[in-house]
Amino acid sequence: MISWLRRYRRSIFIGTITIFLLGIFVGLGGYYFTGKDNSESVAVVGRAKIPYSIYQARVNQYLDSVREGLKDKELTDEMAREIRQGMLRDMIVDEILYQQGKALGLEVTEMELAFSIRNTPQFQRDGNFDQALYFQTIRRALRTTPEEYERQQRKSILGAKFKQLIFNSAKLAPSEIREEYVRENKGDKDFDKKGLEFAQALQQRRALEIINFYLKQLSTQIEIRSFLEQREQGA
Repeated sequence: MISWLRRYRRSIFIGTITIFLLGIFVGLGGYYFTGKDNSESVAVVGRAKIPYSIYQARVNQYLDSVREGLKDKELTDEMAREIRQGMLRDMIVDEILYQQGKALGLEVTEMELAFSIRNTPQFQRDGNFDQALYFQTIRRALRTTPEEYERQQRKSILGAKFKQLIFNSAKLAPSEIREEYVRENKGDKDFDKKGLEFAQALQQRRALEIINFYLKQLSTQIEIRSFLEQREQGA
């Protein structure tokens, strides 16, 4: 069941070119340091705090999506626990990448923010953006303010831009692709038919290797503290 959940979890984020790496970090570990905190944060990355309210809203929204996908199957406590831990890892990784993108001078324009919001299905009625629905969803479902949501959305978009830079840096020369195909398949049979699909998968693997290496390096430079256990216990 857990292996199915991992596959389903990845599939939810498919559809936007900027989110292709989100599901990759389910197994990410070794980036957490515990400590006391009196704020309402679920984690602290450097000087940036991740609000528990934002984390909880994302978890609840995701759990609802999983329940719909399960249909007649039951969402177990183990599955819910994995989702909660995975969501926190995702948010910490996103915060790290946002900070690095900002350090490089990347920016998010008003047009990019507006495009992202207007094309979010939860804010649309009959395929069109509905401002009243937007405010209603933000306050009732996500339990936050439009200002806070848009601030978090800016961070997500900027982090996604940084991910795209990493993905682009993983591009391979045609000779490298063929060489790797021959090595993995013991020859170049069907390369003309399967070469493009193989190249795309290989590029994603290379991007994963680059970003995991990058994150491991950053984990020694950025203090990361998790307070999930304290927040879950009401502390």
